[in-house]
Amino acid sequence: MATRFSHSAHIDAHLETVFTSYGDEAFWHDRMAAIGSPHDTLDAFETSGDSTTVTLTQHIPDEDIPDVARKVLPGRLIIVRTTTYADFDGERFSSSARAEAAGGLGVINGGSEAVSQGGVVVESATGQVKVSVPLLGGKLEKLVVSHLTRFFDAETQHLNRWTAAR
Repeated sequence: MATRFSHSAHIDAHLETVFTSYGDEAFWHDRMAAIGSPHDTLDAFETSGDSTTVTLTQHIPDEDIPDVARKVLPGRLIIVRTTTYADFDGERFSSSARAEAAGGLGVINGGSEAVSQGGVVVESATGQVKVSVPLLGGKLEKLVVSHLTRFFDAETQHLNRWTAAR
């Protein structure tokens, strides 16, 4: 059974600026430098029409991994994350995302919708985390959701800094 999550973020920018930022390869390099590990990589960046697909490999530092999770990891925790931003119509845009832990330990599936609301962009994400570890899966899923919340907050702070400079 998977654990569901939701997260809402407020970005102090115009909707088009946010969508354009996600479609700017420089944004992703800057974001990795600001909130990622030195080993993170931008593996693919593709734009086509009104969509952008980004694939990142993220290396989670050992100090960010709870002891209970370290016991079941076959080595370093490496996440491959692919997100597609699309369907910008001037009023909203959406995304779909998938992240997989190396070694098949877990997967995160989700998506978001961003809308302009009262002068800010509200981006609402939902999804589910599935960790495939017998007996510990549910506990680890809750730890992943907690980490995701902190990570989403850091991403939002970076996006706010980026769009403020535009």
